[in-house]
Amino acid sequence: MTKSLPRRDALRLGLLATAGFQLGRQSWRGEDRGRSDPELERGLVELVRKHRMPGALAGVYRDGKVITAGAGLANLNTRQPMTPELGFLTGSITKVWSCTLVMTFVDEGKIDLDRPLIEYLPHLRFGDPDVTRRLTTKHLLNHSSGIDSGDFIRDFGEGPASHRLMVEAMGQLGQLHPLGKYSSYNNGGWILAGHLMEVISGKPWHRLLEERVIKPLGATRTFTDAEDGVLYGAVVGSVPDAARKGEHMATPKFLLPKTYAPAGATLLPNLADNLLFAQMHIRGGLAPNGKRVISEAAAKRMATRTIDHPSGPATGFGLGWFHSTPGGQVTLSHGGGSNGGRAMLVVVPGSDFAFATFVNSNAGDQFQPELEEWIRSRYQPNRPAESPPVAPSGPIDPKRFLGVYRRTTTRTTVREAAEGFAVESAWVPEDAPGTEAYMIGRPVQFPMRALAPNALVSATAAPGSRPVPYTFLDPDERGRYRLLYASGRLSKRIAD
Repeated sequence: MTKSLPRRDALRLGLLATAGFQLGRQSWRGEDRGRSDPELERGLVELVRKHRMPGALAGVYRDGKVITAGAGLANLNTRQPMTPELGFLTGSITKVWSCTLVMTFVDEGKIDLDRPLIEYLPHLRFGDPDVTRRLTTKHLLNHSSGIDSGDFIRDFGEGPASHRLMVEAMGQLGQLHPLGKYSSYNNGGWILAGHLMEVISGKPWHRLLEERVIKPLGATRTFTDAEDGVLYGAVVGSVPDAARKGEHMATPKFLLPKTYAPAGATLLPNLADNLLFAQMHIRGGLAPNGKRVISEAAAKRMATRTIDHPSGPATGFGLGWFHSTPGGQVTLSHGGGSNGGRAMLVVVPGSDFAFATFVNSNAGDQFQPELEEWIRSRYQPNRPAESPPVAPSGPIDPKRFLGVYRRTTTRTTVREAAEGFAVESAWVPEDAPGTEAYMIGRPVQFPMRALAPNALVSATAAPGSRPVPYTFLDPDERGRYRLLYASGRLSKRIAD
């Protein structure tokens, strides 16, 4: 009897065959896989030094050409230098890859985004019977299910069995809001989307993504199992070192639980492959190699706003993509976190422009926006002028904000302080075992001030910056808000 190859070995041989057994820059069959750019490298080096980051990567696609750069160190354990060819954990940008995978099933007529999931998955059960009856794939892809599984994590291992166990565990969770009323970032929904495709096809999510998206795209340096990517070089995340103020150490754990793969635990591409993926979406589902990954209609559907964020109409979700329109120009984006790393992918379809970045630190909250602004200011064509923020008006009652707000994994407490508000946002580790490394060094207490009758903002933000506000919703009979929207997620008030 012939013994079949393990999936990882089969993928590796397939990728080698695709690349002609040549992994150098000349093996890309004429495709622009990126060239080093001195200006991009100089800017990246300066910002890495300024913010004392271990290292960073940046790549830009514009008008058919790709440039890349790396700066600093890729691994604090080995002191390996950061280079553009290295792979990195893309985190939740995986969701856009997973959504693209879903759309291959939509193109084949195997998934209807508006059809209740219970018709595909009769075993589904949620605490709210209305959610069980009416939940659709679209609710998963635009984060509007309302299920309190935003960062709900359980380590059930990997593969289809783990995803089914995760979906069953989600059935024990409550609702943050009625189905479809708001968008609230929901990792659990993507495990459910992966489970749906596995049930329909009989194949694991990893293999489906390889066969239907990665290989047609020509992404020969993208791996659904991060350990395969390590064979070709990978960046190791870093976290603040408590023993040395202002310094970093390598993350003590490389991956989040693998059960989370369809949401963003294991996918490892490099800069060039991230920008191949971006180009495919700019070209309406057509890869640079001429192969169609998804239909033009599917790509357009992903890029079309389906719901606003609770903070207002300035931003929202398409399908998979974050959707914004600065200066009237549609911009698609997604960020991704990993243990000691932060990634970003931004696509401006109308300007044939995209960029990808990665910093191997989970303390890059100031570095990453500055890097993105630097890239936009130098490389983005036809960049529209952003309107100045509108000064909020109306009476502000501090008592409306006060209280304790809760969602799975996070407890946020808002108190009055001598000047403004004191906010504490505490991670609840028992809600998410296996994520301890993800939260090392993250701030948990910070001062805030009132921005509007329903919003607070950082009291220490730099002048001229645009800090993301905490938005409050659904006042009760006493005028106190029932919901808090922060970090893209809703939390419910549980105590005054």
